[in-house]
Amino acid sequence: MANLLFDAPWWLPTLLAGLGIFLFWTGNRRQESKVRNAGVGLVLAAIAVMLLSYFVDTDLEKAIKRSHTLVNSVEKRDWPTMRSTLDPTVSLGVLGGPEVYGNRDAIVGGAQHAVDQYGIRNVHILSTSTEQSDTLISITMTVMSEQDFTMGRPITTSWKLEFQRTGKQWELVRITCIKIANLSGEAAGRQFPTPR
Repeated sequence: MANLLFDAPWWLPTLLAGLGIFLFWTGNRRQESKVRNAGVGLVLAAIAVMLLSYFVDTDLEKAIKRSHTLVNSVEKRDWPTMRSTLDPTVSLGVLGGPEVYGNRDAIVGGAQHAVDQYGIRNVHILSTSTEQSDTLISITMTVMSEQDFTMGRPITTSWKLEFQRTGKQWELVRITCIKIANLSGEAAGRQFPTPR
């Protein structure tokens, strides 16, 4: 029920407003104050649902925003923001391959080295898909970036970010590189530099 209010589908406030306008018009035309007032109430409820949905973020929306902040911090070389976005115990690995970095400091160091080594710039998120269970939020993103290393030719990478509930907080516990261009597994793992 909370997700229905805080992440309302477009049809819910539209339905409430449409029904409210119909009841208001009908009640006003027939001079029935109870029907007219019910219509006003439904229109106000539609406005309340839209405001709640806009101003209150669900756990899933917070995780998506945090993921976007992480990507943007790499593009802007904003290492303090990246550090504050990552949990201290987060790890980064490659799908079907080894763990590359075992904590936040190693991930930030590796990102700094990679941005310098490959000349990464113009990072854009192409797509985002999500899954949520009671204790896990998984966000899969496809990201495109330009790199000096490839003479400006864009490269697409795929990532999976896993947030786990601990108490009332959602902590980013694992980042998995699914693919770098056409490389996956250990071949993708070799693209990650050793942190400074």
